[in-house]
Formats: sequence, C-alpha cells, structure tokens
Amino acid sequence: MIRVFLFLLISITSVLEGSTLEKVSVQLDWKYQFEYAGYIAAKEKGYYRDAGLDVELREYHEGTDVVSDVLNRKSNYGIYNSSIVVDNGKIKPIVIMATYLQHSPLVLVTRKGIDNPASLVGKTIMGTQNELKHSSLSLLLSHFDITSRNARFVDQSFSIDPFVRGEVDAMSAYRSNQLYLLDQMHIPYEIIDPVEYGFIMNAGNLFTSQQEAISHPLRTQKFIDATNRGWEYATQHPGEMIDILIQKYHVQKSPEALAYESNVILKLMMSDFYAIGETNEETTTRLYKQLLRVGAIQEDQKLGKFLFRDIIAGSINSVKFTSDEKLYLLQKKKITMCVDPEWYPLEAIRDGKHIGIAADVMKTFQSKLGIPIELVQTSTWNQSLENAETHQCDILSLAAKTPDRLKYLRFTSTYLAVPLVMVTTMEKPFIEDIDLLKDKKIGVVKGYATFNRLKRLYPMLDIVEVESVSDGLSRVENGQLYGYIDNLIVTSSYIQKEYTGSLKVSARLKERDELSVAVRIDDPKLYDIFEKLVQNLDEKTRQDIYNRWTSTIEQVAMIDQKFIWKVFAVVLFGLLAFTWRYFILKRYNTKLLELSITDKLTGLYNRQKTDAMLQTEQKKVNRYETYHCSVMIIDVDYFKRVNDSLGHQTGDHILQLLAKILKENFRQTDIIGRWGGEEFMVILPHTSLNQASVAAENIRSEVELHPFGLSDSITISIGVGELKQGESVHENIGRIDSALYMAKNSGRNKVCLG
Repeated sequence: MIRVFLFLLISITSVLEGSTLEKVSVQLDWKYQFEYAGYIAAKEKGYYRDAGLDVELREYHEGTDVVSDVLNRKSNYGIYNSSIVVDNGKIKPIVIMATYLQHSPLVLVTRKGIDNPASLVGKTIMGTQNELKHSSLSLLLSHFDITSRNARFVDQSFSIDPFVRGEVDAMSAYRSNQLYLLDQMHIPYEIIDPVEYGFIMNAGNLFTSQQEAISHPLRTQKFIDATNRGWEYATQHPGEMIDILIQKYHVQKSPEALAYESNVILKLMMSDFYAIGETNEETTTRLYKQLLRVGAIQEDQKLGKFLFRDIIAGSINSVKFTSDEKLYLLQKKKITMCVDPEWYPLEAIRDGKHIGIAADVMKTFQSKLGIPIELVQTSTWNQSLENAETHQCDILSLAAKTPDRLKYLRFTSTYLAVPLVMVTTMEKPFIEDIDLLKDKKIGVVKGYATFNRLKRLYPMLDIVEVESVSDGLSRVENGQLYGYIDNLIVTSSYIQKEYTGSLKVSARLKERDELSVAVRIDDPKLYDIFEKLVQNLDEKTRQDIYNRWTSTIEQVAMIDQKFIWKVFAVVLFGLLAFTWRYFILKRYNTKLLELSITDKLTGLYNRQKTDAMLQTEQKKVNRYETYHCSVMIIDVDYFKRVNDSLGHQTGDHILQLLAKILKENFRQTDIIGRWGGEEFMVILPHTSLNQASVAAENIRSEVELHPFGLSDSITISIGVGELKQGESVHENIGRIDSALYMAKNSGRNKVCLG
C-alpha cells in the first residue's frame, strides 16, 4: 500500500512539475550524433528544465524540411548548416539565434590526383541540390566555372559506396563523418576545402522564425542560454556524451567514430577565438555578398536584420510588461535587495547607501518598474547569500551562478562579464599558469562563486577563504597569502586607491566572472520581469555606467628568470634523450603548420591565421592605451570581368602577382593575408590611421602602375581603419569593410577611411 501511495505521489509531482514547464521543440537537420551533443547535454543534465523549458529534440527523417517546419511553426527552433537560406533566388526570413560551428565541415572528397577545383572538369561530382546551389561548395565550383556544361553532377546517395566503387570522382562530405569511414577502409583520397580558397561559411546554426523571436523573446533567450550551457558541458565531457548517445539515443556509430566526430566538431567550434554560440555577423554578410555576386540571390533581395539580438533590440523600444506583471508589481509595492557590501566599484554599501555599477543599473531598472527597490543592509557577502536563501530579500543585484545557489535562486542573462586576475606583492613574478603555484596560499572571499570554481579547476592550489576584498589584499601585503583572486575591475580599483607601489596584478586567468541578477526561485513572475529588464538594458546605458565607475590599471612584471632556467634545463634534458625523434617530428610539424596557415594559391596567410592575428592585435589595442594598429581590406576592381573574359587561370595568376606586390611593399612586421576570393587583408601593427592611409595610397598607386601584361590596367580599392578600444574585432572589421565598399561605390581605384 505504501509503495502504491509513493508511486502515485511521484506521478502527481511529475505531472505538476511538467505542467509548469514551457513546451518547445527543436528540429535537427540529421540523425542523432555528436554534432548535437550540446542540445542533448542541455536536456539530459536538466539545463532546459532549469530554464523552465520542456524541450523535444526531433530527429531528422527522410522528407523533413527543417526550414519550412520552423517558418510554419511546426517546430519552435531548427538547426541549419548555413546562416542564409535561399529559395529560388529569395532569402528566407530565418532568425539566427546562435552559431556552434564557426567553420563548416563541408568539403569535397576527390580521387587521388584531383587536388584542386580546376581538375574537376570532365569529372562526376556527387552532392545534394542545396550543396551544389547555395553552399560554400557551390561558391567554390562557380568561382572555377565548374558547371553542368563541363562536369557531370549526380544526387547525393548519403553513402560512400559510389566513391569507393569508382562511380563518382568527387563527393560532398563532412570532415566529421565520411573521412573516418574512408580512413577505416584505407581508401586513398584528396580533400578540396572551400575555406582554403576564401569561401567561408559557418554551420550548426540554431535558428527560429521572426514570429517566434518577437512573440517569445524571453523563451527564446532561455533556450539559447541553456543550449550554450549544454555545449559547454559537452565540450568538457565528450566521453560521457558519447556514452549517452549510444546508450540512450541508440546512435549506430561506433564509439571510435563518435570520438573522431567529437574531435572534429570541437575544432570547428574554434573556442579559442569565439565564445560558445557566438554569432559572427561579418561571416554572414560576406556570404551574402558572395551569393549575390554569383547570381544565387536576386538583386532586389536585402539581407536586413537576421540576428536574434538585433531583431529583439529593434522590436522593443521600452520594457513592455504584461497586464499580469503590471498587476503583480502594483500589489508587491516594493522589491527587497541584498548586495555585496564590499565589492567596489562593482558595488558596495557606504553610509547605508548602495553604490557602484550594480547600484546604477538597479536605479535604471527601478525607473522602469514604478516601485522602489529597497536595500537590505548586510555586513558580508555571506550574510547576503544567507538572506537570499531564507527569502529575506527578493533579489541579489549582482551574482554568479553556482550549483548550490540554483537551489534557491534563478539567474537572469548576464549583464556584466569581467576577467579574473590574481594580485600579488610587487616582487612576485608574472605567472602564465597559476597551476604552477602548488601549495601557495591564495585568497578568495568567503561565499564567492570563484571559490568553488577554483577548487574544481585548480585542485593543487591552497585556496584560503577571506572575509572581504580588503581583508584578502591586506593579507597579501603582509605576507600571509601569496596572492588574492578576484575580478579585474575590483582588484584594479583597490590597488589604485590603497595599494599603489605594494601590490600588482600578476596573472590573468582564463575564467571570468559572469554576473546576473539573482531572483528568489519561488517567484517566477519577478524573474520574468528582471529578465526583461536585463534584456532591455541598452549598450549605451551599460557603457556609460561602466565608464563612470572604472579606471583600470594592470602591472605585469618580467617573467622570473630563475624559473625560466629551471624549465629550460628540463626541456634540454628531454631534447638530449629524444633528439632524433624530436627533429623528425619538428620537420613534419613545421610543414604541417605552414600548410595549415598558408593560402594555397598566393602563399600568404590564410583566413584562419589572419583571424587569429586580428584577435591578437585587438587584445593589444584593448590592453595598452598608446598602442595603435591599423587594418586594410583590399579588393581587386572588376575581377569578375577578368575571370569571365580571360579565364580563371589568368585570374589566379593576377592574384599571385598581387600577393608578390604586397609582400614587396609592406614591412616584415606587417601581416598580409588572403581574406577571401579576390580580397586581401593587411594588418599594420604600431601604425596610426594617418600612417596607414599613406601606405594604402602608395600600394594603390603601385598596383595601378604595375605591368600585368593585360590590355587594361589592374586596380584595387582599399578600406582602411584603425582598431579601436571598446569595439569587438567584428565591429572594427565591419567598419573597415564599409569603407572598402564606399571606395568601390564611389568609382573604385580609391582609398577610403573607416
């Protein structure tokens, strides 16, 4: 009888819990495999449930039209391997929510000896209709004029058998799947990757309809956040996800094949350069221009707004509360708030008042709520957490998400993210990796989320709890602690005001504080209200508040020479023991590295390497006030005419000559890359905008006067700009790219500044 009662109780509880969750569906674009590990992790680990969502993952079946299902609202969300969907020359109105593969895994696999696109003339090529019309492969084939007039195209069989049997000479394939099967069968092949020829597309795009995005922005944002969290878990636990795929989702691949796929997927996510799920507007804009250029998109088709964040920003002028939410606020009368009393300038309590960045944000929110946010005073952060757990305050103004806190709090989207750093006394060396500080005492404020994160990530460290920032820094100064870890804004402020000349920032960690409003878990309506407030906190307001309270300093000492010599001695010993193997591997690795960063046609850096160098230069610009770096984007004028009238071999020869001219006319310290197709990029370190504009005019003139051996001269248009602090790489390059198109639209053979 007791068992029956317990069963009924559990069943009723499950039904009640399920009824509070919002049902949504996501249509996958293929069968279950590691490509969807992030979604599966979010479902299996309860991240969707934590976000209030009951998510149905729909596996692909023959005849499924993912885009149509989402646009017709049969599914809320879908996955597609391009950020632009084209149908009969028209762009379908999808909204990109997140991108998980920054480079597409789609390549052409060819028979041995077919190692470049021009060799495909007269050959049989297998691919889907979409791949041969609207993908990076179609752009590549169009560029080299491989058409049905000079090659034979057959439908994709979704099997490698036709290739193995010799029935086709080339087939579309995914690096993550078919290559593994070919390797297992020891079938020789070549790879033609569109990326190496400047045709770059992303993949694994999570998208929705405009109606869904505008009607349910909070639900959509919750789904994005939970999915990002799932991908973060999947990247850290690939082995566990492979087991789940096989045991629970009945994936027919072997563990070895899934492990191979996971390695490829994780590389294509490019997490060193992009945050998980980050949408790259510049890649999509460039794809649009390429599709327009080859006639895949009709001239009257405009890209418009296609990112979820932009569409929501454009559709909401002010916070729009529902009638239920307005009634709730009227009845509540006030919202109680606990804060960190000693985390200046993020926030602090001074003379009974809440001050700092979070305080100004709360004032902005209060103006939209129409009711007061009342401070509940505490003396420590730990006391504020205890008050939140016992519901003595409704919200925490600024807090990081942890597993323990999720038991009694819900967290809005992040509204402030700050890197973590370690502070030491002046004589301590700069530390590249804090793992090296084995058994050193490192202070962290009691109750901070940082404490448990560091314990998990750096188990060799001796983490010591301190009462406050002042307590931690004071104990570092008097030698009780080797260092103190907190975020850069807080530590820099304290050093500047109280510890100049005695303490410094000695290490920058990979981790960062991602801070949100935390709302008591038993008040979902209040959570929805604050999520809306955070979502509608515009960038200008955020930046104005940030600038009002921050003044960052960072001191870095020279690396400890004794430590370097110790490391060198260990390395030298290893070299003596493995000299022969080292030199053999070095020779091959050098060759592989060169191939991985070099554009095949021009010998310049390829797009991936250029992207990496841009990130490096942007970090220098952000870090040093006096550092200048300028960038040129160069485009060959009327290049399509050259290809159409003289052929692609002549066009390729011109690109090679241009690469030679660029190498001869820029400094050794300048970074020259092929940006895509007939576009080049030059990164000029230690160069102001004025200096770069002079260099651009010189190279423009040099190209115009160069004898290319054609009846008409070859000219170039150039957009020039300086990398700015406070802008992302994408924003900087977008501004410079606009300058390039200004040069082209105003007559070409010009230099324009952006």
